Amino acid sequence: MITLYELKGAGGRLYSLFSWRTRMALAHKGLPFESHPVPMSDKAAIAFSGGKTVPILRDGDTVVRDSWRIAEHLESAYPQAPSLFGGSIGQGLCQTFNIWADRTLVPAMLPVIVTDIHQRVDPADREYFRTMIEGILKTKLEDTLAGRDKAAERLGRTLDPLRAALKRQLFVCGESPAYADYIVFSVFQWARVMSPFNVLAEDDPVAAWRERMLALHSGFARNVPVA
Repeated sequence: MITLYELKGAGGRLYSLFSWRTRMALAHKGLPFESHPVPMSDKAAIAFSGGKTVPILRDGDTVVRDSWRIAEHLESAYPQAPSLFGGSIGQGLCQTFNIWADRTLVPAMLPVIVTDIHQRVDPADREYFRTMIEGILKTKLEDTLAGRDKAAERLGRTLDPLRAALKRQLFVCGESPAYADYIVFSVFQWARVMSPFNVLAEDDPVAAWRERMLALHSGFARNVPVA
């Protein structure tokens, strides 16, 4: 049995963007798993992993933490299942894409949705979340609302290269989805689960791609509690 430790939000929301990368990778591989949601502030629940953050994957006697390392584990441990990377060259490109998403796309999305996230984390985590995020953003949570429209504009500019690619092909990886798609999708699923703010216009090529992603694996990502 595979167990995925991930963040527990209010109302049963599963909101860790990094866990969504793993969730989609597991669905892509066709691997059943058990979800074990934990509050962000409950470090004792995941102490067995040797780390302080999720996602954590327990696969039999093997424990892997960090979404990228989990993807590498799934690819090597289950080579008979559909590939996440499409070979070593694709794996290298995906790792580059992973770094871009973490350092560019996630910081662009965070100020757009951060106050909504705070409202929907597990109640036990609200003060912990506030302290952590205000330290990262160097501002009060409430002050981010005044700048949300400008933050949304910056997010839009960040997405321009992705829009150009998705005008030419159905998925980030081409004609069919793979792990690079799941990396980007995790950021939009994070927003979808935790914020009612519409981060994409209906006619945006990225919105059409997101709909294709939500339809994958029998609606695996669509059928979850959202904002």
